[in-house]
Amino acid sequence: MKAIFSLFLLASLVCEADDFADGPEFSHSMEIETRKLDGFPVVFHYGEIRPDFADLSENPHRTRISLDGNWHFRFDPENIGRTEQWHSIPDLSTWTEVTVPHCWDMMEGGRFWDWSDLSTNNPPMYDGVAWYRRDFETGQPSGKHQRLEFLGVPHRVRVFLNGELLATHEGGGQPFSVNLTSKIRKGTNTLALQIIRLPNFRPKESGKGFDEIEYTHTRHPKEPDNWPYAGIPRSVTLIAESLVTIRKTQIRTRDNRLEAILCLSNYDTKARQGTALIHSKAIETSEPLPFEIPAGGHRLLRFSAPLKKAAARWSPDHPALHQLTATLSESGTTFDQLGTTFGIRSFRVDGSRFLLNDQPIFLKGVAFYEEHPTRGNALTEEDHRNFFELTQDAKANFVRLHVAERHPLTYQLADQLGVMLCGEWGGFWYREKAMEAQTKDSKSIFQSLARCAVWDLMNHPSVVIWGLHNECHQFCPEYEPFVKMGHELVDQHDWQQRPVTWAAWHPHMGKPHFEHADAVGFNEYRGAMDPFEKLEPDLKRTIEENPNKPLIILENGGWSHLGNRGSPSQKGTEDWQAHLLTRQHEVLTRFAPPLSGYTYWLLLDYRSRKTYTGNKESNGWSRMGMYNEFGQPKLVRDVFRDLTWPTN
Repeated sequence: MKAIFSLFLLASLVCEADDFADGPEFSHSMEIETRKLDGFPVVFHYGEIRPDFADLSENPHRTRISLDGNWHFRFDPENIGRTEQWHSIPDLSTWTEVTVPHCWDMMEGGRFWDWSDLSTNNPPMYDGVAWYRRDFETGQPSGKHQRLEFLGVPHRVRVFLNGELLATHEGGGQPFSVNLTSKIRKGTNTLALQIIRLPNFRPKESGKGFDEIEYTHTRHPKEPDNWPYAGIPRSVTLIAESLVTIRKTQIRTRDNRLEAILCLSNYDTKARQGTALIHSKAIETSEPLPFEIPAGGHRLLRFSAPLKKAAARWSPDHPALHQLTATLSESGTTFDQLGTTFGIRSFRVDGSRFLLNDQPIFLKGVAFYEEHPTRGNALTEEDHRNFFELTQDAKANFVRLHVAERHPLTYQLADQLGVMLCGEWGGFWYREKAMEAQTKDSKSIFQSLARCAVWDLMNHPSVVIWGLHNECHQFCPEYEPFVKMGHELVDQHDWQQRPVTWAAWHPHMGKPHFEHADAVGFNEYRGAMDPFEKLEPDLKRTIEENPNKPLIILENGGWSHLGNRGSPSQKGTEDWQAHLLTRQHEVLTRFAPPLSGYTYWLLLDYRSRKTYTGNKESNGWSRMGMYNEFGQPKLVRDVFRDLTWPTN
C-alpha cells in the first residue's frame, strides 16, 4: 500500500509538470516538416534536412567519434534535475556508472511482475525521469559542420551540451540528429540527456488495482502490448563533416533507369559552388552536375542514368545489392561523399495478388520486437542477426515490424538477407480523440514519425509495403480521415509508391474503410480469442466487400510455454498452439489468393506491460512466440516451416 501511495503522490506531482503533459509540445519541438525543393518533398527536422543514418562506411571527408561506453546515470523521481541543474553540476558521486547502449529496465533489482513496487527500486516498473551524462574531449574547431547523431532514445528526451538545452525530442526509437557546430568547445564538453517515460496506469481510488491512463498526443495513447523500454539503447556519435554536405541521397529504379536525388546543405557563411557526381557499378556513366548553393541554404540535384543490363535484381532468393557513391568537388578537389545502398526491384499490387519483379509472391511472415532477455532493447549486432537467423530458420520471407521504426541495422540486414518487410512507425490503439488530433495537426507525433520513417527507409529494397496503424478504433467518424491522411502522407513522400495497408482490428466490424487501402490488412485470432467457426464466413464476407484487392493477415497465433505438452484441445499447450496453426492454414489456403500474406504473431516470446503478465511465473513474458525468448523452438515452429501457400 505504501508503494501504491508513493506512486499516487508521484503521479500527482508529475501531472503538474509539462514533461508529463498530454500535449503536442514535445513533437512540435522537433520541427519535423516537409518542404518542396525543386518540386521534391524533403523532410526537415530541427530546421535542417533530415540526414542519412545508414552510411557507416569509411569516408575520408567525415569523422565519426563514438560516444558509447561509460556514462553516468541517475533516476530523478521527483523531477528536480532541471531545477538543480543536473546537466552541469560537478558532483556525480551519487550517480551510477553505466555502459551505453543502456536500458534502465535491466538494472539490478528489476522485477517485471511486481506491480506493488513502481519505484526506482524496481527499474522496469518505474515511469518517470532519469538522467544520463558523460564528458568528451575535442580539439581546436576544425571548420567542419558538427552534429550529434542518436540512433534512438525512447521516449521523451532533452539534450543538453555544456549546460545549454540543444534539443527536445519525442520519437520512440527513431534516429535523430542535432547540430552543435556553434555550441561545441575546445577541451572538455559535457553531454547530458534527461529522459522521460510516461506512466500508463494510475492506482484505483480504492487502492486495489490500476486504471489505464489514456493520452491524446503521445506515440502510445494506451499502454501497448509490449514493454516500453527506456534509456539510451542505441549508439550516440559525434560527426564532423564538410560545411557543404550531402545530407541524403534518395534513389529509385524504374524503366531500366536509376534516378537519384542529392539533398545538399551549406553551413558556410558564404555561397559555395562546385560539381556533383554519382557513381555505381550498376549504372552507365552519369554526367557531373554543377551546383551553386547560398550561405545557409539547401539545394536539390537530380541525376538519371541507364541501368546496366547485367545489374542484378533484388529478390528473397537472390538479394543483390548495389552501392551508389555521391561526391562533391570544388576546383577538382573532392570535399564530401555519401554512400547509399540500393536494390533493383519492383513490388506492386496486381488485382488480388502481390507481384515482386512482376512475379506473384506470397508474404509468409512473422513479427518480432527489439528485445533481449538480459539486455532489454539495448541490442548488439549479434542480437539483430539472431532475429533474422530465426526468421530464416522458420522459413519466413516477410517480417512485420510492428508499429515502430527499428534500428537502421534491421533494414540493412533484411536487404542483405532477402527478407521483405512491412515498414511501420506508430498508430497503436488510437481512439477518437487521438485520431482526430493526429489527423489535424501536421506536426503531431504520428505525422512526424511517418515523415521520418518513409524518408529514412525509402531506399531499402526489403521494405515492400507500409503499415499505417494497429487496431485503431474503427467504430467512429474520426477513423476514416485518419487512414486517408496516413495514406496521403505516404503517397506524398514515398518516391517508389509502395502499397499501403494497416492492421484493422476486424476485417468487417465497424468501418475499416479498406477502400482507402491498397491491400486489405487485418488481425484475427479465430480459435484462440474468438470462435474458430467464424474464420471462414469472416473471410468470405471480407472478400465480397473488398473485391479485386489482396488480403494480408498481419497478426494470428496462439500461445504456449515451452515444454508445456498436452492435448491439442488444451489451450496453452505447445500441442494446442501448433494444432491451431494447422487448422488455420487448412481454411486460409482455400482463399489464397486473394489472401496473399500471412503473419504469425510472433517469432519470439516478448515482454508486455499489460497486467496479464504481472505475476512471478510470467515475469513480464507473453508466450505467443514460436520460439521462447532464448530462441528455443516450440512445436508451432515446425508447423510454420512446412506451410506452403498458393500464389496463382
